[in-house]
Amino acid sequence: MTDIQRFDFDTRVHHGVIHNGTLYLTGQVAKPGQSAADQMREVLDKIDALLAKSGTNKTRILHVQMWLDDVRDFDEVNTVWDA
Repeated sequence: MTDIQRFDFDTRVHHGVIHNGTLYLTGQVAKPGQSAADQMREVLDKIDALLAKSGTNKTRILHVQMWLDDVRDFDEVNTVWDA
């Protein structure tokens, strides 16, 4: 059986799990009340920290799924993502 490495436990979940050489992250959210761009920056900072703990970075991401509260924020969020 392949080892499973878990880290950043928070109440009920681990924010990162490495299994069979692949890192899986839980959904990351930002504090409410900020602009969509600021929320995206906060989420990306959290993701960067989790990736660093596992010894990798955003250049190695295989898949991302984003959920927007309002589709009108699409361009604003993607501008931050693209940067």
